[in-house]
Amino acid sequence: MSKGANGTGTVYKPKHPSKNFPFRAEVWITDFSHPDGKRRVSKNFKRKTEAEKWRDDMLSKYGKSDNSVCNPMITLSEWLTFWLNNFTPNIKDSTRTGYECYIEQHISKHHIGKIRLKDLNVCDLQSYINCLTSSGNLKNDEGLSTKTIRSMMLMIKKSLHAAMGADIINKNPAEYIILPKLQQKPVEYLTLEQVKKLINVSRGERWGIFFPLAFMTACRIGELGALRRSSLKHENGIYYLSIEGSLNRVKDFSGESNTQTVLRIGSTKNSKPRQIPIPEELISLLYQHFEKQDEEAAISCGQYLDDPYIFCNELGSFIDPSTLRNWSKKIASKVGIGNFYPHLLRKSYATLASTNMDIKNLSAILGHSSYNVSTQYYIASDINTKNIAMKNMKPFYDELLG
Repeated sequence: MSKGANGTGTVYKPKHPSKNFPFRAEVWITDFSHPDGKRRVSKNFKRKTEAEKWRDDMLSKYGKSDNSVCNPMITLSEWLTFWLNNFTPNIKDSTRTGYECYIEQHISKHHIGKIRLKDLNVCDLQSYINCLTSSGNLKNDEGLSTKTIRSMMLMIKKSLHAAMGADIINKNPAEYIILPKLQQKPVEYLTLEQVKKLINVSRGERWGIFFPLAFMTACRIGELGALRRSSLKHENGIYYLSIEGSLNRVKDFSGESNTQTVLRIGSTKNSKPRQIPIPEELISLLYQHFEKQDEEAAISCGQYLDDPYIFCNELGSFIDPSTLRNWSKKIASKVGIGNFYPHLLRKSYATLASTNMDIKNLSAILGHSSYNVSTQYYIASDINTKNIAMKNMKPFYDELLG
């Protein structure tokens, strides 16, 4: 028998009925443990009237209850929370934490979160977008960034699509909203001279390996935090770092921690490991860093845990990436670089390397899923970078005009 809508039922005789119980009552009720959000429940009866009574009782209990989470009376905020807990088993913890923040800090506190799902329309969503654009930032009463608004609306759109599959709503109003356009900002980057200053000033410090490692591998700070000594590989005469995970602070969904958030190593941003060849100069700096760590361990605790992290505490375990973030900002301020953030090293590498490296390999090193991400958000194009690129063309010009 074909699937029915939630809250519907029927009584019929099966093709091969039981001799003693020839009538079957069947109802469809909402059950979000099932992929399509509904479950069929059936029972056989001796008399048709008994089957009809059971069907009606089941529909009254499960199909019409105002206490049911699937009921059309459910609000957008309630549905989003339920959807996140039941329909998103494969999203990363960092994404889940971000979605929870959207729901708790923005949607639940706004009128939009109190609207019943069945009453939600395009105008409601469009009005909410306009509100977020003008005054959605909780810190300064300014508008939220376009990127945040688009991400939040994507979450709502996905959840409403699931609500359609569960027969709670007939159409998805998020399909028809107009989102603010992303404004392309000039890509920020450091010059090679500025990177040199950061490396030189931090030389000899506990985290002195950070600047050369971050710049020469273009790793994200979470990926750097997840690196262990075993991440450094040597095969077929090539030294490389195996980037297999990312250390991030996320909400504790297991209930094992007393704190609201917990540090956890998850997958990389695109969920794919990658290998980054490294030059001899960096290899030498890494081994010097390991020796210094071992000396510190001998003083503090005798020795580290097996396979310590490259950026570790006194026991060899990982440290909070915010420690590196704050430390690197202090170093940057010493050399006159204001508004520094670790990701700036990654953008700087992309920009400076783009004048000497093809986009295919550069994008692979950065761990981007497409070339467009690399060229649009990571590689700057100004008079300085163009000048470098033109200088690299000198051999061709010499041959042409020689």
